[in-house]
Amino acid sequence: MSSLTRNEQLHLDSLREIENCPLVESQCSGADLDRSLSSILPEEYDESWEGVRFSESMLGCYLRFYELGAAWRTVEDLPDVKGEFSLVNFHDALQVSDPGAGRAKTDFHREFLSQLCPVDRTPRFGAGMQTYIRLQADVDELELWYSDIADIEQPSYPSGFIKLDIGYCEYLKMLLLTKGAYGWQYLFAGISLSRGDFSESINNLKNMLQVFPELFPGRDYSSLRTRLEARL
Repeated sequence: MSSLTRNEQLHLDSLREIENCPLVESQCSGADLDRSLSSILPEEYDESWEGVRFSESMLGCYLRFYELGAAWRTVEDLPDVKGEFSLVNFHDALQVSDPGAGRAKTDFHREFLSQLCPVDRTPRFGAGMQTYIRLQADVDELELWYSDIADIEQPSYPSGFIKLDIGYCEYLKMLLLTKGAYGWQYLFAGISLSRGDFSESINNLKNMLQVFPELFPGRDYSSLRTRLEARL
């Protein structure tokens, strides 16, 4: 294996934290390194992505793992917290077709869906939960969009998708904190969680903030608490 970048080592260490925590039951996967982001040109996968460029910050934080992921939950004696993530290498993400042409009601919807590529999935237990990067030409920072089976919607966009207010590098940074706890993406979206259908996500996030300081000490969760409180 090639030598790891600092960010790759941080994420591999975070995966090992999950795997080695005696108070967490987990299924983890880590694999060899794949192509570097700097060698991937979107237009080689789809001519409509001509002009899409990855920022210097993305090139610096990008993880080359072919796959890095975990599905986990706390043991019975603790408040119930569940989570899952599976980071997708861009070489694979760019080969995935759009996430549901059936949701498109307008030409804009169809164009939007064709721009989405999955960068984080929940293939084991979190059916319907995915994070996508939106491939747009001539933008400084590519957008991230989250999809869930919940009734979420961004005005003028297809139902089932909501824009996150963080970029790819910040997303990876937050994964180090949240370990992929179900619903964590809502902390970085313009949405209220006070609706009854978000009760399961709220409980999971509250329990995460209660037990993570014990399970994974040495990290500052105050920003996540503030974001959760603002959405209740």
